[in-house]
Amino acid sequence: MLEQEKFNGRVLIFPLLEIDFLKTSINLKEADVLVVTSVYALEKQKIELQNFEKPIFAVGQRCDGLLKKIGATNIFIYSNVKHLLSGFKNHFRNKRPLVVYLRGDEISYDLKADLLKHDFNCEEHVVYKQKRNIQKKDLGKILSGKNLKGIALFSEKSVDSLINSAPRKNLDKTFFCFSKKIENRLRSVLNKNIKCKTIQEPLISNMVNMIVKEYSHY
Repeated sequence: MLEQEKFNGRVLIFPLLEIDFLKTSINLKEADVLVVTSVYALEKQKIELQNFEKPIFAVGQRCDGLLKKIGATNIFIYSNVKHLLSGFKNHFRNKRPLVVYLRGDEISYDLKADLLKHDFNCEEHVVYKQKRNIQKKDLGKILSGKNLKGIALFSEKSVDSLINSAPRKNLDKTFFCFSKKIENRLRSVLNKNIKCKTIQEPLISNMVNMIVKEYSHY
């Protein structure tokens, strides 16, 4: 959704990424339930999922749309990972199914650890990784653009990557944060008085609405 929005060059969505699908060998037939927290993980396995009849727990509108597109019907969609975990525990309150969890190499919430803590048998597979496709010198040029007013960040790793790659003098922007953890990380490594705007519920649509509202007067 974010990549489709036009902010007139006023906000940098950081990091700029390419998705690299990894070679994996996953036997979905062994799974009692599938858990997916990213649409890219679904993209990687969408052929195998066309005949998958067991429950699929997923996060977000994009996962919902792709699952419906490939004909999946036994699906449970949640707005964020914590809501998914709560719904999952309620659904399998008296059962302990084999969970196959598909994800990328970077996560903001350790879902597997939480599932194991509640005695679920979880088989985790990293099926894609994110590649940052912007060079340090190019990032400096982008950040020094006269129209650029804000930077949108979606993970704590993105904060570290930005700090390590960008000149501090170019970081006098408004930071749009996907979570309070990201905001806290920014304040700890930059300055506690930096300008941050953080959404209450981690949804891409909320992030878009916050940025659009901020720059609606331009």
